[in-house]
Amino acid sequence: MAIELYIFDCDGVIINSAEDIASAVNVSLKKFGYWQIPLYKVVEFVGDGTEKLLLRALDFSTKGKFNAESSYGKESFSKILAFYLEYYYSHAVEKTCLYAGIKELLRILKEKGKKVCLLTNKPEKIAEVILKKLEVFEYFDLITGPDTLDENGRQIPKKPEPDGLLYTLRKINSRFGTCFTEKNAVMFGDSAQDILAGKAFGCKTIACRGGLGNKELLLAENPDFCFSVASEVEKFIDVLSKDDGVSEMEKYAMKNEVPVLQNAGSDFIADYIKKHEIKNILEIGTAIGTSSIRFAKIRDNIHVTTIEIDEKRYAQAVKNVEAEGLKQRITLIFGDALTAQIHGKFDLIFIDAAKAQYINFFNRYSPLLSVNGVIISDNLSFHGMVEDLSLTHNYSTIKLVKKIRKYIDFLKNNEEFETEFFKLGDGIGVSRRKNSR
Repeated sequence: MAIELYIFDCDGVIINSAEDIASAVNVSLKKFGYWQIPLYKVVEFVGDGTEKLLLRALDFSTKGKFNAESSYGKESFSKILAFYLEYYYSHAVEKTCLYAGIKELLRILKEKGKKVCLLTNKPEKIAEVILKKLEVFEYFDLITGPDTLDENGRQIPKKPEPDGLLYTLRKINSRFGTCFTEKNAVMFGDSAQDILAGKAFGCKTIACRGGLGNKELLLAENPDFCFSVASEVEKFIDVLSKDDGVSEMEKYAMKNEVPVLQNAGSDFIADYIKKHEIKNILEIGTAIGTSSIRFAKIRDNIHVTTIEIDEKRYAQAVKNVEAEGLKQRITLIFGDALTAQIHGKFDLIFIDAAKAQYINFFNRYSPLLSVNGVIISDNLSFHGMVEDLSLTHNYSTIKLVKKIRKYIDFLKNNEEFETEFFKLGDGIGVSRRKNSR
C-alpha cells in the first residue's frame, strides 16, 4: 500500500541537537550545584523525553545518589526541570543544525503531495521554535509533542506508546479529509522508542543509524528499512508511493542502505536508451544491479557491463541478475573501477560510484566511448547541496560537495566534451564529444 503520511522524530532525524541539549543540561546541573557530564553521556540519555533525560543526567552526575522519590528530590527536580526548559527554549538553536539533505527531502515530499508530520518526545513549543529558526517549519502539516493535548484535553503519552501516531493519523484525516490508515504511514526514528511506537501503531518503520540514539538497541527492534540518515529515503519516495508495494530488490536496498538511482534519473536514462541506438552500456557502480537490470530489459540487443567495488553488493547483484535471467546480457565485474581492465567500445557510460573520483572515472573511461556515445553522470545536485552548501554543516559532506562542484567545473571547461545538465532525480549531466553531432 502506498505511503502517503511521513512521520518524523525530531532529534537525531531532522536536527542534530546534541551540543545544545548537552549545554542546557550542564548549565542546569551547574546552576543547582551538581557536577557537569560529558557530551557523549548526554547523547546516551536522549530519546525518552526531557524528564528522563534530566533524571539520568542527575543520576550520573551524583553517582546514583540523587533520590527523585524523596520530597526534597521531587522539589529539587521540579526546579531543575523548570530552569532547563526555560534555558533550552532560549538557547535551542545556537549549534543545532539540520541533517544533510533534510530540507531537500521535505521539499520533495511536499511537492509530491505527501503529508509530513513531526512526532517528538521534545516539548512541542521548543520543537516549533527550532524548526522555524532552521526554516523548515512550513513543511510540516502537524507537530506533536508530550505537551500536545488530544481531542479530550489530555496530554499524549510519549513514545514508545503509539498514542502520538494514532493522534497524528486522526488529525491529518480530519484536517485534510483523507482516509489514511496506518498502512499509509511510515515512522522515521533514531531510537528504539521510535521503532517500537511504529510497530505498535502498525506502520512501516525506518531506522536512522546516524542519529543520537543507541544504534544496537535501534536495530534490535528490526525496523523495516534502514538508512544512515533520513534524507537517504529521497531515492525511494516513488517506490514507497506505489500501490503495489515494494519489490524484494527494493526492500533489500532500503534495508541495507544501498544507493539506487532515483526514478526520475532512471526514467531519463531509460528514455535516452530507447530513443537512441544504444547497444553497449558501461556502468560504474553496480550497487545491487537495479539500474543494470532495468537498462538490459529495454531491448534484447542491449548488453550492460557493470563494475562494483563492494563485495556484499556485488554478491547481491549477481543473485538479482540471475533471478531475472539476464546472465548472458549483463557482465558483472567485482573490483575497483580505477584499476579494472575494461575493453571494447560503449554507446553509453554511466557514472554513479564514488563521487570524489568522478573526474578520474571520466578520464579513464572516456576513450572507450563510441563515436556518438555519451557519458551520463548522476548525483550532480547531491540533495540540493551543490547549489546551496548551507544545507549541511557536516565537514566530510562539505568536502564531498566541493569535489562534485569541481567535477561540474571540469565538465563545463572540458575542451573535448560538451555537457548538458538536467535537474532530474539528484541532478544529471550528459556529456558528448563536441564533434559528434
